Amino acid sequence: MLKNTRLKANLTKVFPALGGVAFAALIFGGIEVPLSSNSESVSDSVIVLGSKPVNAASDVAAMERSVHQQINQYRRSQGLPPLTLDSRISAIARVHSKKMADKQVAFGHSGSGSRYKEISKLISWRGVAENVAYNMGHQNPGNVAVNGWKKSPGHNRNMLGKYQVTGIGIAKNSKGEYYFTQLFVNPQ
Repeated sequence: MLKNTRLKANLTKVFPALGGVAFAALIFGGIEVPLSSNSESVSDSVIVLGSKPVNAASDVAAMERSVHQQINQYRRSQGLPPLTLDSRISAIARVHSKKMADKQVAFGHSGSGSRYKEISKLISWRGVAENVAYNMGHQNPGNVAVNGWKKSPGHNRNMLGKYQVTGIGIAKNSKGEYYFTQLFVNPQ
């Protein structure tokens, strides 16, 4: 999945470390994805950041709203229209975050094709993309995720892409790890 095997090895060493932060982006065939596309390409722009241990926020629903506001504020600063938050797409994103938090699936984009198919049952789309993030030990985990995405070319491309609708799902496990999934949709 990752082209850079040294980076993959470093992620394997760093990811379990207390306070580690990891980000990954998935783009199907570039920014725009035809509904019939079977080709999957995963961005190799995965970054790992250090952490500073502080108390974590507890209200996940408020954090999801905050992430949405931060993304839209960033888009406005770049002259782009805001993304509409769709609760149905957020539910799809939340399920993936929960599965990652519960270690049912590895951190990343496992099952993204099925998430995209679920979205197509709700909205006919021309393009979709997904960002995921993980962190722990931060006072504002949502802010850390958004700032990390801004610094990563693949994630940034998704946040500033030709999308109109988004879904954001966050899950926290008993270890205090936060898992983020943001889905981006360009409806037909």
